[in-house]
Amino acid sequence: MLRWTVLCVLGLGLASATNAEKYKGQYIGKLSTLHHDVTGDVYAVDNITIYIEGFSYDGEAPDAFFFAGNRDSTPSNRGFIIPDERGRNQVLGPYRNKNMVLRFPVTKKGQRSLNDVQWISVWCRKFAIDFGHVKIPKNVAWPEAQVTEGLESDRPVLRSSAVRITDTDTFKLDDFTFDGTVQDAIFVMGSGDAKASGVQVMDEKGTDNPLKKYSKKTLLLTIPPEVRGQPIQYFGVWSPSKGMLASVTFDPEAYIPPSVKSLV
Repeated sequence: MLRWTVLCVLGLGLASATNAEKYKGQYIGKLSTLHHDVTGDVYAVDNITIYIEGFSYDGEAPDAFFFAGNRDSTPSNRGFIIPDERGRNQVLGPYRNKNMVLRFPVTKKGQRSLNDVQWISVWCRKFAIDFGHVKIPKNVAWPEAQVTEGLESDRPVLRSSAVRITDTDTFKLDDFTFDGTVQDAIFVMGSGDAKASGVQVMDEKGTDNPLKKYSKKTLLLTIPPEVRGQPIQYFGVWSPSKGMLASVTFDPEAYIPPSVKSLV
């Protein structure tokens, strides 16, 4: 089946991201180099996930962890461990120019996040020494999934409770229902006029076949490679014979999370 395209620049809601520079999330800052050759650039993937690019540490300290806290304005023992890139609370070994994704833990106080902390450090608990840290800015809008109202149409019956861009690679449709009576309907996305055909989005199986009948299905859809890295303004179900059956719009300037797969 032909892929339907429009002759305009399409996009993905990454604000200042460009094809020339990989989008990594909201830049927080560089880890200070105080001891043991610690260095690395820290980005927020979302408010509970960070990406460290080019992380280095010689691994020679006896009790070093990724550590974060909020009770003191500079690193101290009053904080909590951020699990390593494998999700382990283990003493850090050596790293050299490593790219890694770290997720904040769930503790007895609930899910920790960037909103809870003033700093992130490579911290030795045994000797209470900060090997390098970055300060977390306040009042920052961290990248987050963009959620909009659901699709809605009575003829044909076409509904979903919500449509969301979860990251730079993925869409999610909640409770998607379609009666299948329009036999050439496909998923599309694009910028500008939502009545346009846009670029076809493959179905949940990765095929370009017309949509079949669905009943309250949750679908994960992959954003087409040719439109990644630029702002998306609408998503919809479109028919070559009948036009746009239903669509939703997004803020093309919103920061959404980068795909973790694209980072490591």
